Order: sequence, then C-alpha cells, then structure tokens
Amino acid sequence: MAHSINRRYRFGSSFVDEESGIRLEGHHPAQRPDLWKMYLEGALGTYRDYGLEDSLYRRDLESGKGVSLFFLAFDGHDRPVGGMRIHGPLEHRYQSAIIGEMAASPEIGEIGDLIDRECRLGALEIKGAWSKGEAVTGHRLLGVFCRTVIHSLNWLGAEFAILAVADRLLPIGEVTGAIRVGSVPVAYPDERYRTVAVSYRRTLSYELSSDENQRALRREAEQLARGPGTLAGSEAISSTQYQSRHALVLDASSRSDREVVRILREDDSLQLLDQYDEQRLQLTSLVGSSPDDYADEGQRWVYYPWRRSIVRLLGPRSFDYVRLNRNRNKLTAKEQAALRALRIGVIGASAGHAIAYALAIEGIVGELRLADFDTVELTNLNRIPVGVMDIGINKAVVAARRIAEIDPYLPVEVFSDGVSNENLGRFLDGLDLVVEECDSLDIKMLVRELARERRIPVIMETSDRGVLDVERFDLEPNRPVFHGLLGGITSTILAGLTTEQKGPFVVQILGANDVSARAAASALELGHSISGWPQLASEVTLGGVTVAAAVRRFGLGGELPSGRVRFDVEQLLEGLAEVPAPPSRAHGLRTPAPVEQRTSSTDPIDQIVDAARLAPSGGNVQPWRFVTDGVSIQFHLDPTKTSVMDVQHRGSYLALGAALFNARVMAASLHRLGSVQLFPDSSNPWHVATMTLGTALDPEIAELAESLVSRSANRRMGLPGTIEPMIVERMRRAVEREGASLHVTTERERLVALAGQLGEADRLRFLIDRVYSDMMGELRWPGSDDLHEGLDVRTLEMDPGTLGLFEILQRRDVLDHLDTWQGGRILSQRTQGAVITSSGLCLVTVPRSEPTWYVRAGAAVERLWLLGEQHGIAMQPVSPLYLFATSDDDLIALGGERRASELAAHREGFRQAWRLPETEAMAMVLRLFYAEAPTVHSIRQPLSNVLTRTATPLTPITNEATEHSLRTGRLTPP
Repeated sequence: MAHSINRRYRFGSSFVDEESGIRLEGHHPAQRPDLWKMYLEGALGTYRDYGLEDSLYRRDLESGKGVSLFFLAFDGHDRPVGGMRIHGPLEHRYQSAIIGEMAASPEIGEIGDLIDRECRLGALEIKGAWSKGEAVTGHRLLGVFCRTVIHSLNWLGAEFAILAVADRLLPIGEVTGAIRVGSVPVAYPDERYRTVAVSYRRTLSYELSSDENQRALRREAEQLARGPGTLAGSEAISSTQYQSRHALVLDASSRSDREVVRILREDDSLQLLDQYDEQRLQLTSLVGSSPDDYADEGQRWVYYPWRRSIVRLLGPRSFDYVRLNRNRNKLTAKEQAALRALRIGVIGASAGHAIAYALAIEGIVGELRLADFDTVELTNLNRIPVGVMDIGINKAVVAARRIAEIDPYLPVEVFSDGVSNENLGRFLDGLDLVVEECDSLDIKMLVRELARERRIPVIMETSDRGVLDVERFDLEPNRPVFHGLLGGITSTILAGLTTEQKGPFVVQILGANDVSARAAASALELGHSISGWPQLASEVTLGGVTVAAAVRRFGLGGELPSGRVRFDVEQLLEGLAEVPAPPSRAHGLRTPAPVEQRTSSTDPIDQIVDAARLAPSGGNVQPWRFVTDGVSIQFHLDPTKTSVMDVQHRGSYLALGAALFNARVMAASLHRLGSVQLFPDSSNPWHVATMTLGTALDPEIAELAESLVSRSANRRMGLPGTIEPMIVERMRRAVEREGASLHVTTERERLVALAGQLGEADRLRFLIDRVYSDMMGELRWPGSDDLHEGLDVRTLEMDPGTLGLFEILQRRDVLDHLDTWQGGRILSQRTQGAVITSSGLCLVTVPRSEPTWYVRAGAAVERLWLLGEQHGIAMQPVSPLYLFATSDDDLIALGGERRASELAAHREGFRQAWRLPETEAMAMVLRLFYAEAPTVHSIRQPLSNVLTRTATPLTPITNEATEHSLRTGRLTPP
C-alpha cells in the first residue's frame, strides 16, 4: 500500500464514491474560502440539530488557521452533504483536541503517550465530520469518510491519525481498518454520548480493511492523483480566482505548515518565487540592523491562491523592518510601533480601496477590516487600481488581495456582504477608528450612530474638492452626527426613503455652495446623461493621502479635532506662481578674499595694538578693547562679545592672553618691550592687563613677528606626515615658558579614539539649541555680511556638496528632529575626519581655572601657534564644547539640566583619554597637520575700531612684579 497510492495529491483534487455517487473534494481553507464556509455552515447546522453547536467553536475556525486540509462532500446535484477537516501533522499531544475531549478517561496518559510517539513519523487529527444523513444522500457517508482518513494520511505525508467517535460507530470503522485506542469510553460532548478514540495507520489500516474497501481506496487514489479538474460546471464560476481572499502564511518551523508547502511545491502549475537570500542580505545591510535581533524568526512561505504563486519571505518582524525601513525618519520606530497597534475599519471599497491600501503600504495600521457587498465592474476601473481579470470579484476581496501582496502579515478581515443592522456591531467590535466611504446614506448614518455609541471616531473623505470630515465621537460622545447638518434625521428614517428622496440630504451634508460646479451639475444629470456619481482616480487617490495623514495624527496623539477641511487641488493650482530666486549666497562666495589692512603708522603703540588685534578668538568675535595714553596700553575684555561656550568668559580671557602675547612679540621686534601686569585693578575683572612700553629685548619671541599675519586657523583635511620629535619638544618648552603645559599625541590609535570623542562633541554642539545659535551667529557670508568679525564661511573649506548640507543644518527644526531621533552622526563626521587625517593632536592646560591662568594659557596657545607656523605646521582649534566647563553648574549653564549628565560623561571621558590630573584645567585643543594654506583668512576689526587714545595718563604700576616684568618682558606671575 505504501507504494500503491500516489502521494502527489494537490489541493482541489477530488474523488467519487462509486457506490453512492458522492463526490469528495480536498481543499485548503485559504484556497477555497467559499467551500470552507460551506463546510462550516454544514457542520454548524448538523451540530445544532444535536444541540452541540458550542463544541464546534466556529469563530475560532473561520480563518482556517491550523487546518491543513478539509473535505467537502457533494451529491449529484452539487449540494454539500458532508465534510470533515484534518489538523496536523502534529508535533506533540497538546496540539491535539482529543486530549481535552478524552480528559475524563483513565487512559488519557496512554493516549497522549501514543500521540507523542507517532508524531515522529507524522500524526494527524481528524475533526468535525458531519453529514446530512440518509434522508438527503440515500447513503451513510461514514465508510467514505473512513477511507478519506487514509487518503489524508497519504496526502499530508503522515503515518498515523487519531479521532474521537461515538462507540456505536465502531463496527463501521473496523471494516475500514480503524484501531480502537483504549477500552473505556467517556461522556463527550455530553452524557448522551459514549466517545472512544480510534486510530488509523496508513499501511496497516489498508491491510486490516475489507477487500471491497481496499479496491475503493485504490480507485479513489487514482482519481486524486489526477489533481484538480473534476469540478462541476457551476463550480467553475466559484473558482479560486473569485473566492480566495487571504494569503496563506506558512511557517517553515512548523511541521504541518512544511507539509502544506510540500503539497503546494509539488503542483507544477504553481509559480515559485524565492528571493529569501536577497532579502536576508538587505536586512543585514540596513543601517542600525542587527541580524541577531531576528535570528529566532526563521522564514515563511506565503501562498497567494489567486495568483497560483508561493513566495519565500522573511519572518514578520524582519519583513516589517526591511519593508518599512524607508519610512525612517518620517516616522520614528516608536511612532511606527504605535501606529501598528491601530485597528481600523474601512466601509466601502471603491474610494475606500485607495485609503485601505495607503494605510497598509505605509504600515500605519495593525489590523484592517474591509466591507463592501459589491463586485468590481468595468465602470470601476477608472478609479480602482485593479485589472480586467478582477472584474466580477468582490471589491473588498480585491482590496484585501492587493494589500496581502505588499504585506501578507497584516491581518485583514473581509465583510463581503457589506455592513448592515445585523453585522455592523461585529464589524465595529474593537476598532479604534472607522473610515466610512460607502454610497448608501442610511448606512452612513447607521455607522455614525453605532460608532458614537461605542465612542469610535469616524473619518470620511469625499473625492470632490478633497473634502475630509472628522467626527471625534471618542472625545465628544454627544456630538451630533454629520456635524449636525441633518438635524434629527436618523438612519431608520433614511432607510425608508427612495434614492431621489435622499438627494436633498446629500446636498445638505456636502453643502450646495461648497461642491464643485461640475459635481453639482453632474448631480442634476444622474440617470439622464450619466449613470453614476463622477469620480476621478486622482481625486480618489488624494483621499488615500489625506486620510493616511489624518490617521497618523490620530494614532500619534496629534491635533485632529472634529470638523471639515478641503484639499482642493484645482484651487491650489490657481495659486501657481513663479518661484522667487533664493538669496544668491553662492555669488558672494566667488568674490575676492578680503585682505587684512595693516597699519602704516610708525607709532610703536599703533604697531603693537595692530599686532594684538590679529590674535585668534572663538568665532573671531574679538572680545577686546585697547586704551592708550601713548606710553601704556590697557587690554580690556568686552563682556558683550561672548557665547554660551565661553563659560565665565574663560574663552575671552584666553583670547586676551593671545592678544597680549602678539603685543609682546611686536614690542620685542621693535625693541620696545616693557612691563606687563595682569588684572591691575582687582575691582574690575574686564581690565585684563596693562602693558607699558620699555626698551627690553626678547629675541626668542621677536623672531615670531614674521608669522603674525600668516598665522590662521586652517580647516582643510590633513596630509600624511610626521612631526619631528625635536619640533614637538620646542613646542612643549614654548608653552611651558608661558606657565602652561602641553600634551601631545601622534599615535594613530589614540588619534582615532580622540577623533570619535571630538566628533561626538561637535554633534552635541549642533544639537544644543543655545550653542547652535551662537555657532550660526558667528558665520558671515561674503557679499551680504560685514567680514571684519565672525567667520567668513569660506574659511570652513567646504566643497559645494558640504556647503549644501550646511545650508540644511542652519534649520533648527531639522536639528530638533535629529536630536529627538538620537541621530545626527553626520554632524560629527567632518571633525572626526579632520582629526584622523592629522599628524597629531595637542592639548594646552593650566594648573587652575582662574582668569589669570586662562590669560596665560592664551599666551601659551598663541606662542605655540606662531611657532608651528614657523615650522610649516598647520593648526586648527578643535576644542570640545565643554572645554571651559569645569563644574556641574557650568555644564548646566552650557546644556541645561537635560544634557548635564551626558556632557559630564563626555568631559570625564575626554579628560581620562589625556590622563589629566583632577585639578588641571583644559584651555585649548588643536590638531597639528600638514596642508596647503587656507583659501581665505578671517580678518579683524580695523585698528581705529578697537584702539582708543586718551590724553589722560594711565595709572603707572610700581611694585616688585612690575620691576620683574620690566627686566624680562614677560607676564607678571599670577
């Protein structure tokens, strides 16, 4: 027997019982939902006759889930007269319903053990057998059903089947090879029945059955092996093409599903599409994806009966991740998940087709219900995106199929009879939102009446002039339906009216003065020159767009009040106008680079202050003023020229220290070096220093004068090169001469690590609003801005592509989204790349975070920079935004309470990378590299703008520190 029956059966195969003429067809519920419905209705009717309808659990069975095969028996007039269903192959006893049915048996343990043993070779469970009896068929079907069990074993590749039957039927089972399991019957489903378990084995049951039964098995197996094609004429109309509505999702890890896949793949007429490996590659290549997150999900085979195709796909979570990946960041992962929890019903699948499809393709719904009683006609093809092969198929079914082809995992329930008083309650059960797009006015009203009772909001889109109506019954349970436009009219009243009588109410809802002129005129032609309400595909498609946008707002808790709005495309097109040319900043970038105007005066004061104003300052804000009486020069800090990063003006003090060093360099080159005292007036923190001209010399700094003008921040990418240890040592000594310390690293591994930290700091610099505002405020565009302070954008050395990106980054709303998404890695890349292409990175520190020390640090930084310029080494400050924040209060002032912990962690990590002592204060971080000279240098305020001359002599300084300064030409010790 094992080799005498062809196992190559296909869903849709059938055989005829020779004795009775009864035809049995074997199908999968997904392939023939029409016949599955017949099976369920027949079973329910028969079970109800015996008072056993509760034992059928019809609601659980409607989807066909868990059923691998069912048989439906037809008499000679194509009337359904019996059926049975098959579950399995099982994987363990607890998948079997018989464990619950026979639970009262003292032998239940042995029954369970038997199932577990047989599962290894394939075990089925036979359920739900019913027949209409001899009065209809003239024959009992039990013998035919018993043979069908053997066919099922062969069909599904199993060796064992188990079922529960009434003990009075055992004699019939015995002649067909049934083997009783256990000896004690139980009262199931109730006390009227004595139920026993029986089993069938594929080969043994054949041998145990009668000769006549064996001959019948062979005849029927030959018919089944021929496959589909034995349907009666009326069945040709009710074929798979017209009835199937759901894709069948088969889990490759489930034994029963694998057997269904085997059956489908053996069907030569089926198209098999397998791009699983390509999809898996896409999954692993997506940014932010971790294959380990989906390692336990496996694969699925999805069968589309209407297309006669089976496709291998990623599992549901990974499929969703790949398919909706391009939604990011229009929707965040959190927002997408929230929308995926929505349960939405769409009533009416003409205009509603575009809406349902938009919701599904965008992935903003977790469960859909579609209702429409009508079928696709040729006249629908001007607006429903289906083909001529779909004519005659239910509109809701067509929409469900199209959705299944983009997302087979999205649950879609179809109400192919539409909605009515009888089933509308079930349609609305558990919904979060209803989209109403049906034609019947009384049903429109009924939907709103019941939705209001259940506090479910209703959305309606009317194609003419893009009208969108929102009725928030969830927020306003007493709100009148249709915005109160119909007064006290109810669905009961409307149901009794003719189409002509309903017309005025439609006009009341839409507004006679609000509908388009063409639509209003067309309403008067209905039944005369036109057969139906005119709709354009583009208008219907727009409805999908507007409803999807409304659903997103609803699902994400955005502003979506009750009311009406119009998306009138025709009206919008009337506002079509020339696009104004944007401000031409690109033209300004081509203007000649500005040239620093040096003083031509021979006055030493002018020359010294002229050199001082060339010093670097954060954002080139130049936070200084100089006052002279012709003998001394006072260096004053301008507290108005500051920023958030200039914590407690530490950056400004640094700039004043650099300016003071430049003054000393020029004074030394003129042989006019004199005393310098820091903070001579203890009551005025803005009076930073006083420098008195003298006659002292300092050849070591005088030789740096030639580099004063050429020194500039170079923001180009670096060229490979090694800085000689001798030069590094000279730099270290130069910094130490000013009382600061220099930390230098040229190790590639450390440079890469520090590049990551500095890049992340720059990312935060963009994302923290106040810091970002200061940074943008420092930029100057040639041709439209004064370039004498701030940063000429050309000094940023951006190529056209980067410049275009930079234009986007000037939008605060863009950066706010990046911040919310915890994104913006691109904001760190330029700094990160610049540091990685450098030859070294250096950090200047001082022992304490006091104004005097930051002034000294400024002198050290400028001395280092001028020395680097002498040796052809380019430099660029790349200090992190928390550079001058030395306490938790400083960090709060910098980034607010929200960012304080994050900034503290960054600061601590950066300090640890340099192994700084706890008391050491950071003053400046510079990258050292080799590159061509900058394209453009930032220029400074003219000398006349920063220098004030006074006839009143400045207060002289006479103390020990002054005497030391006069002798050495160096800053007085703090």
